[in-house]
Amino acid sequence: MTNEGGAGYMNGLFIYKDKKYIDQVVGTSTLSLLAKKDDFEIMLYEIKADRPNSITPGDFPDLMEFYYIIEGALEIKDGGNFVKLNKGDYFFVSNIKETVPVRTIEDTKMLYISSRPVYNLLYTYTGELRSLLDKSEQKDTYTHNHSNRVQILSVKIVEKLGLSNEINYNIALASLFHDIGKFFIPDEILNKPGKLSDEEFNYIKMHSKYSYELLKGKFTDDIAQIVEQHHERLDGSGYPKGLKGDEIRIEARIIGVADSYDAMTSDRAYRSAMTPMEAMEELKSLAGITYDKDVVFALEQVLKDEGNL
Repeated sequence: MTNEGGAGYMNGLFIYKDKKYIDQVVGTSTLSLLAKKDDFEIMLYEIKADRPNSITPGDFPDLMEFYYIIEGALEIKDGGNFVKLNKGDYFFVSNIKETVPVRTIEDTKMLYISSRPVYNLLYTYTGELRSLLDKSEQKDTYTHNHSNRVQILSVKIVEKLGLSNEINYNIALASLFHDIGKFFIPDEILNKPGKLSDEEFNYIKMHSKYSYELLKGKFTDDIAQIVEQHHERLDGSGYPKGLKGDEIRIEARIIGVADSYDAMTSDRAYRSAMTPMEAMEELKSLAGITYDKDVVFALEQVLKDEGNL
């Protein structure tokens, strides 16, 4: 028997031929719900290449999550080292105590099986935000691509500094959504080709607060706070609160450096891009003044390792 959705069923047999999934969340990654029964869920998880991700401890000690790589390759952090997994490899987690960082090397598809329902939780927490990211791409392509680049760069800085898995997880989320509040900035200000007036710049500065309000309650308070602080500077010259030094979270200091570097090296309507060397020299001249010195030099090492300096 086949229903309108293309699913055949008879005596407990369910066949999905034309309909490829029951439900789907599409954003920077794609999660498709393929089957579910009671608490058990089977999903297809698709992630683009060079994307940082994390598996976090759950609320249920009996939760098991299984991942089988159908296509692509990724690296998963085991202790202090990353282990590469390829097509046909798999891993699972159960009752983990800390966040496990994962990074895709190629476009990757995984079969994802959970012993407890997680799809609706992921959809509820991220659906609205992913929708706003998609709308932001249509509104301002730079903002969307910039957020992706800042996320990748920020995670690499965390790894270079040898910081904790928890910070890695915070960075991966906060950096992706750090500019989501720009969706509420008028287009004529966001894409203005000339110099902004003081009033227009004050509008732009509101995006940190808008981002904070959007993320508060959807993720932990830590994530929302990091996003709110990513334009704060060590000497108190940043916004929105004029925080100084250690008042600024390390995650926000990292995103601030990655954000500034990517902005400097990108063409905008009002100026041409700097070279990586020019941008790095600018950041180094401000290291210890407005930017965290250790973060700036970690970025420099990342760029050298990749042959960009």
